[in-house]
Amino acid sequence: MVKPWYKQVWPWVLMSIPFSVVIAMAITLTVASRYDNPMVIDDYYKQGRGINTQVGKVQEAQARGITFSFSHEGTNLVLSYASGQPDELTALRVNFYHTTLADKDFSLRLTADAEGRFRGQLPADVATERGKWTVTVTPFDGSWRLSQQVFLPSPREITLEPLTYGV
Repeated sequence: MVKPWYKQVWPWVLMSIPFSVVIAMAITLTVASRYDNPMVIDDYYKQGRGINTQVGKVQEAQARGITFSFSHEGTNLVLSYASGQPDELTALRVNFYHTTLADKDFSLRLTADAEGRFRGQLPADVATERGKWTVTVTPFDGSWRLSQQVFLPSPREITLEPLTYGV
C-alpha cells in the first residue's frame, strides 16, 4: 500500500525550499525598509558639481603650498602650519569624517593662539578608540581645502597635505 503524498517526506522537503526563500525575502524587506542608508544620495548631479568645486579648492591649497602639522595628546589637539602660512591667520574649520559611521562625524572651529597654533578638544572616543578618519581643513572664507585620511589616535605627529584623492 502506497502512502498518500502528504505523508511522504520528499514533497515537504521540496516545498520547504521556496517557503524558506519567502521567509528570507520578508526579513530582508523588513530590514531594508526600517533602516536608512546614509550612503545613498538623492541629487547625484548636485553632488558631482560640489565635488568639482572641492577639487578646485584642493588645487588652490596645492598652489599655495599649504601643509599642516597635526598632533594630539589625549583629547588636546594642536594644528599648525608646516608651510604656506598666510600673513594673517584666520580661524579654521576642521571636519572629522569617520570612514564608516556617519554618526561619529564632528566639526571643530579653531582660532590661532599667540604662537600661531590652532588648539582644540577632540571627543574622548576619538582619543581612545582607534579608527580611520578623513580630516578636512578649510579657512572660514572657504578659499582652499585640505583633506587627508588618518588613523586616530596617533602616537606621532602627522603632516596633512592637500591631496586630491581625499575629496
